[in-house]
Amino acid sequence: MQLCVRPRIGILPLGHHYYWDQFPELKTMGQRMYDRLTTMLGAYADIVAPALVDSPEKSREAGELFRRREVDLLIVFPFGYTPAMNMVPAVRELEVPIRILNAHEDRTYDYARANTTDYLHHEGVCCIPEFAGSLISIDKAFKVRTGYFDDPRLQCELRGDAYGAAVARFFKRMKIGLIGQTYTNMGDMPIDEHRLMRATGQLLERAEVEEIENAYHRVTDNQLQDMYRQFREMYDVDDTVTNEHLEFSARVAAAFDEVIRRHDIYAFGFYWWGERELMTQLRAQAALAVSRLTALGRPGVTEGDVKSAMALKIIDLLGGGGMFVEFFSMDFQENFFLMGHDGPSNVNMAKGRPRLMHLDIHHGKSGHGLGIDFDMQEGPVTLLNLTQFGAGDTFKLIYSIGEVIPGPVLNIGNPNCRVRVKRPIHEFMDAWCQHGPSHHIALGIGDHSLALETFADAMRFQIVRV
Repeated sequence: MQLCVRPRIGILPLGHHYYWDQFPELKTMGQRMYDRLTTMLGAYADIVAPALVDSPEKSREAGELFRRREVDLLIVFPFGYTPAMNMVPAVRELEVPIRILNAHEDRTYDYARANTTDYLHHEGVCCIPEFAGSLISIDKAFKVRTGYFDDPRLQCELRGDAYGAAVARFFKRMKIGLIGQTYTNMGDMPIDEHRLMRATGQLLERAEVEEIENAYHRVTDNQLQDMYRQFREMYDVDDTVTNEHLEFSARVAAAFDEVIRRHDIYAFGFYWWGERELMTQLRAQAALAVSRLTALGRPGVTEGDVKSAMALKIIDLLGGGGMFVEFFSMDFQENFFLMGHDGPSNVNMAKGRPRLMHLDIHHGKSGHGLGIDFDMQEGPVTLLNLTQFGAGDTFKLIYSIGEVIPGPVLNIGNPNCRVRVKRPIHEFMDAWCQHGPSHHIALGIGDHSLALETFADAMRFQIVRV
């Protein structure tokens, strides 16, 4: 899976003007290294790269450029020793993650034969503590990234920084919705919209349940047949599923598609009980509809869990897909959790073709309808919870890196998988719960820890790894 947004990186190239006349080759050597850096980062990001900054005046101009171009991330890159006041004016009014790049194109150099120009070309590390102290002085958060250009670890860190910051830009601007209500008496499902407003400047987009009903009645025969065909191609359908079941789900899917796209919602919770049979079934038969939207990058979550839908969208934007799960059970013999959830899923994360079966009972919910099942892709995964408990003014991310492992799972019409974390499960569960999670989790393919840390930095969210 690939990142869904392209990062926009600002690079602040810094040098000390006093050296240029003293050592005529030094500026050219630094400029060549800067060009190499912009080429390297330009492979996956749009680069905003001003000319060499070697005075406070030029620094101020560079800062204006970065704000005008709305960069996601700023990389501060000194060619060699540079006074901190060549950096400070550029960053004072920027509200993006800052990375001090303590790096060089060379892993080493020939000290015995080097002249003063060579020494100064490699002396960027000298000013890194000065830069760090100055940023702390003006209350700017930062991280230092250290290495040589071809170092895979450094490259991984910079990609994670770029991706996390870019996802934050999209996340702040996208619409987040709730259709209906939260599941009755679940203490962790409601979302504080004032937190959402502080984080994104928006409140929830609240489509009416009647919009789904009205759209259902407007579905044309062509729309119905197209959706029916999509589902027949996408799923293996067992004998419990009739054409009538599938056609009803296809009509519901067309209705959800219309409403979600009309409101341009990119993450949503939905739930209602329903008094009329049709209203109950519009929710109960929504698994295929919402699973399809989730696979298309507009994840929806049952039980009205908007916060978990937000977490799913973060994982989706990072290229990890995003599966809606909760803890099913614990296996103390092999030290893993069984994890899954009923209702909507993400078929992009299936190993092989997903399967459909008809469920006469949706446990804990009213109605009946089609259930989705599939085997999960095995390998590293990120577990992500977005909570408002103990989160300060907005939200907090709680995450862990685990692994989907092979082995028998439940066959109950809900996709589920074995997830092993690095700690013994009794230690993990206590540590996880101490941070105030909700009981739902977004599970994404791959280790997204670096990008999540930068995303939280850009969003001003608290973040903790368990």
